[in-house]
Amino acid sequence: MRGREDDVSYSTKHTALSVRPAVIHDAEAILEIIQPYVDEDIVLPIPGYRLYERIRDFVVAEREGMIVGCGSLMIMWHDLAEIRSLAVRKGCQGGGVGRHIVDVLIDEAITLGISKVFALTYETTFFGRSGFDVVEKETLPHKVWKDCTHCARFTHCDEIPMARILIPDEQRDPDHLLPPLPPPDPNLIMPQSKI
Repeated sequence: MRGREDDVSYSTKHTALSVRPAVIHDAEAILEIIQPYVDEDIVLPIPGYRLYERIRDFVVAEREGMIVGCGSLMIMWHDLAEIRSLAVRKGCQGGGVGRHIVDVLIDEAITLGISKVFALTYETTFFGRSGFDVVEKETLPHKVWKDCTHCARFTHCDEIPMARILIPDEQRDPDHLLPPLPPPDPNLIMPQSKI
């Protein structure tokens, strides 16, 4: 999304919706939208300083001047990205806001050449409608090594991993030109998926 001047506009059953890259002044609204889901233990909290560091990863959905949703695309590796912090303002669900945010994030991943996008979620039906399939956590070692081992939920994670292939293996650039994965840590015990 970076470098684009135009918003992506959609018409929903309610009113026109635009999805655009987040800017610094959107941080307060993003935190406000995410907080009820944090309180319900559905979404992990984002400290304010971390949101400012990663504001470029976020998009926001806006309707009639109000930010009604947000989401981010976090690059995990040369071929893998995660949809994070996807949330729709309470009272604004059901109008296609989340789906439009996911569409924009998927388009960005395609533009970047990312071959697979995943999400850890409780909303399997929602992500399934967007072309995601349930996968084993073991297929996402980058996520486990980068984030999960530092998460308070690590030993009891019940989020369901889902992934969408954007570039099939046979169409990808050869991986031998890219940095290899670090060797797995033998002391790392991965929690079992609850699928």
